[in-house]
Order: sequence, then C-alpha cells, then structure tokens
Amino acid sequence: MPFTNRPNGKLTNEEKVKMFQRMGSIAAVLALVLIVLIETGLVGERREMADMGLTAMIVVLAVSLVGSIFFKR
Repeated sequence: MPFTNRPNGKLTNEEKVKMFQRMGSIAAVLALVLIVLIETGLVGERREMADMGLTAMIVVLAVSLVGSIFFKR
C-alpha cells in the first residue's frame, strides 16, 4: 500500500516530516516496551536480543529526528 496516491509518487516535504514523525513515535513505543521487558526481567535468557532491539530502536529514533528536522527546512 503506497504512502501517497499521487500519480508521480513523489512526497511533499510535509508528508516526509509526517512519515518521519510516525516512524519516531512507533520506535519510541517499541523502545519503551523493550525497556520495561528488560527491567522487569521478563525477557529471561533473550536479554542480549532485547538489548540489540533496544539499540536498533534508538538508532531509528535518531534517524527519524534527523529526517524530520532536515525536511522542516
């Protein structure tokens, strides 16, 4: 399913900012869930995998912040 219904498929800057903000908010929720799982100890023996997932979510948050700032200009 495409993000836009435009015939040329190009996004406006406002749509790009909205896309990066959505990506950042989803990554923040996933990071919060991973933090809660790690701190409560519910991940058990898969703690290393949860740590890698948390690191990935932090990278996604950084990319979404940079992207939304870049396209706001």
